[in-house]
Amino acid sequence: MALKTHPTGTGTGAGTGAGTGTGAGSSWIVVVSAGVAAGLQVWKLPPAIPFLRQDLSLTLVQAGTLLGIIQLAGMLGGLAISLLAELIGERRCLSGGLVLLFLGSAGGGFAWSAGSLLASRAVEGAGFILVVVTGPGLIRRSTPPGRLTTAMGFWGAYQGISTFAGLITGAVVLQVVPWRVWWWAMAVLALAPLPWVLARVPRDALAYVPRDDLAYVPRDVPGRGPHAIPGRVPRDIPAGVPGDVTAAHVHRDVPVGVPGDVTAARVPRDNAGGARGAVAALARIGRTVRAPAPWAAGLVFACYTLPWMAVVGFLPTIYRDGGMAGSWPGVLSAVVGAANAIGSITTAALMKRGLPARALLVPAFALMATTSLPAFAVDWRTLPAGTTWQFLCVVVFSLTGGAIPATLLRMIGELTPAGGSAPATMGLIQQLFNTGSFVGPALAAWLATRAGGWHSTWWMTCACAAVGIALSLRLRTRVTAPAVAPAPAPAGDSAPVGDSATAPTADGTTDSGAPHA
Repeated sequence: MALKTHPTGTGTGAGTGAGTGTGAGSSWIVVVSAGVAAGLQVWKLPPAIPFLRQDLSLTLVQAGTLLGIIQLAGMLGGLAISLLAELIGERRCLSGGLVLLFLGSAGGGFAWSAGSLLASRAVEGAGFILVVVTGPGLIRRSTPPGRLTTAMGFWGAYQGISTFAGLITGAVVLQVVPWRVWWWAMAVLALAPLPWVLARVPRDALAYVPRDDLAYVPRDVPGRGPHAIPGRVPRDIPAGVPGDVTAAHVHRDVPVGVPGDVTAARVPRDNAGGARGAVAALARIGRTVRAPAPWAAGLVFACYTLPWMAVVGFLPTIYRDGGMAGSWPGVLSAVVGAANAIGSITTAALMKRGLPARALLVPAFALMATTSLPAFAVDWRTLPAGTTWQFLCVVVFSLTGGAIPATLLRMIGELTPAGGSAPATMGLIQQLFNTGSFVGPALAAWLATRAGGWHSTWWMTCACAAVGIALSLRLRTRVTAPAVAPAPAPAGDSAPVGDSATAPTADGTTDSGAPHA
């Protein structure tokens, strides 16, 4: 049987259905838009906090809990979501997450107390974690290698983009409509990317598998004959033209192709179902959880998100407590969020030039600490143009912090241990990330209540930065060797799949997905 090949994300392999047609190579834009829609559900709250406190009689600590509760599902269920993604597919998980975000936001518009609003935010949290755990995997499987670093940079920026859009729009809209209308409008926006996802993102029936993950394709992949050695594939069916394609569409009756010819292959997911698929998925997740690198990266992520979420989440309240009125608190906070997105996208450009992870992570944490110290330790109200200087400090705090998610998300492939699960790596990192996002606002609110103001916030930001630097220096990834051209082999011979060789991508990194730390 002839095997038809196409560039990554642009194929039309038989049986793939919707989502695999022309233009699928840019489907990462669709996934990023879904991430922004999910992030908006987090950032619709900060500009509404004063109205919620008045309408529902919330305390400051309750407001901080509301800000972090959407992260609770991520704290508890990141690995569970990775198992779900292994079994039913990442596209289905992301689509279901958008539906849950819609239901949670729509229901929150009818909340009559702090408890009912917390419940609706928990539903939004379940949807949020479904989107953010599966988003990076969907991007990696459908993005051409030369664009992967850029795509991951934009995914790392989704939080900053949604922060800017949520805060600046909320600051204006909430001046003229009740907060409940704002909640219902956000529900509509949460569902808006779903038709685009269904139309443009490749179906879960065929999934892109990075070449260094091909060794983990189960032995009973349809098409493997009895002559095939376990863990090896026949070489008599080409998987594509070297340098011409980045992926092959592998049908049910065709084995995976020649290692080294392509950087990724599309293999059937049909064999992932049932008890055998669940056992295999659990084994991959277990190998991932036992590896130290995902834990270290997740803790680094938490050291970033804990102070960033606390500072930016409460920034409108901080400005209002300082005497600023009207829509200005929300507008200035939105600019701070936009700076974070700019930092993530700029970091992607630096990574394409080969800058190592430590050269990005350590300076980012150091600058976050040195800018947050004067931003909160100094009483700027007593100084000329004090608010402006404080604002600039917070902008730099957010801008440099944007380097951290962009760097860590691009490293997912390198952080995943041999025989492990990339969704599980993302799920574990997301659990720790969301732990920081949940704890940060509540901790900042507690410190402000105990100290009688926001001037003690720098204790938290500097402590997290110090721990983040220490962990970044110890971060180790699975380093892969340079690509080696495979020796010619006669038809019917077999060769190992997923060996240590990796093909360099157009952006100068390896196809496993990360610069070396």
